[in-house]
Amino acid sequence: MSRNTLVFTDANIDALPQVEKMYSNPDAIRFGQYKGKLKMRVGRETKTFVLHYDGQRHTLGNFCPSYGVSNAIAEAYEIVSGQLHYKPRIQSDTFEKLSAIIFDEKEAKGRVAVDQSRRKFYRNVPEYILKKPVHKICREDVVLWRREFLGRSTAGYWNKVIEVPNMIWNECARTHAFTALENKTNPFSNMKEEVAKRIYPIPSFTDLKYIWRAVNEHQVDYVAMMTKLKILTGMHYSEMCKLQKRHIQGDWIIFDVGQHKISNIRNQVRHKIFMIQPVKELVNAWCKVNDIRDSEQPLFVNSLFTIIDHRTFNGVWKRAMRKADLDFRFDRLRHTLITQMIQDDIPSKYLTGHCYLENTQTKHYTDWDSDAVKSKFISSATHWQNKVYALVKDQWLYGLRN
Repeated sequence: MSRNTLVFTDANIDALPQVEKMYSNPDAIRFGQYKGKLKMRVGRETKTFVLHYDGQRHTLGNFCPSYGVSNAIAEAYEIVSGQLHYKPRIQSDTFEKLSAIIFDEKEAKGRVAVDQSRRKFYRNVPEYILKKPVHKICREDVVLWRREFLGRSTAGYWNKVIEVPNMIWNECARTHAFTALENKTNPFSNMKEEVAKRIYPIPSFTDLKYIWRAVNEHQVDYVAMMTKLKILTGMHYSEMCKLQKRHIQGDWIIFDVGQHKISNIRNQVRHKIFMIQPVKELVNAWCKVNDIRDSEQPLFVNSLFTIIDHRTFNGVWKRAMRKADLDFRFDRLRHTLITQMIQDDIPSKYLTGHCYLENTQTKHYTDWDSDAVKSKFISSATHWQNKVYALVKDQWLYGLRN
């Protein structure tokens, strides 16, 4: 939030646009040797007077016809002079209610993995924290929850779960419960357990053949096809879950803006992946076998025609790997692709569509639709996909022929 100096008058404040900024009145509020600073915090819906005094922020009233500059100066003077002992207006909403608001806001902004964070939150945070007014949650509550959680689950999973309420609390303190939490320490912070980080193996290029065979032989079609797309394109799991028929455009897979990273909405970056003929045949065969015709129809859904839960997918993936006596994580397939492309001195960013290596300015000012860049996408994808095809072509359309 940027800060500006503004002479506080009712007319000047009324003219301020509803853009998140902090304004400071140049004249201090003085009483003898004591002085405070009157500021105006402008949000998208409100304009709020704030007094900075004695190392604390005191939220005064919202600017309105019945509460203007003179009222704020008078109230601020009473605080500085000691005539008024300030008591903040406490927001009594429960942690559960505020969390729902914040999750909905993130979802509306197109943030990724909101559903996953929401599930982690509501399935793991206990009722005695969810139902408590947010300003009354204390460290002892979180310590008790951690002890109960570690009695039934791992420290590694605890570290992932605690990140969500920690984020929610910080958002509450910044927005919907600012007054209640402005002088409170986040009780969820610094609560992670020390765990030894497990190093997961990265498949070699030759291992891709055995992985390809393993998912074919396990005969869960959507896992086999998503694994093949991951090997061939480096697509993220979240991208494949949102892939629709309309994204398959001739020789290209073109993702919607913002499908993986929120920064793409701001920068208008589209992800595109070129498909050589065998890859295009593989994708078209999948669409044909599954009768995917409508442009908005997802390529990968479960039996209820809803997005496949990542835990369901990982469960099937692990069983397929164990059956083939392999021990690889699904997300490490992308590591193999990028490592091999570097080894072959081919830039992987033009295949995966968003592994940019340039600095921020170069990335944002590149014309990704130009013929010059398009040729790089084609040559990179052709190199890698032909290499994979030569490795596994004997099993290429396994299970997809009618």
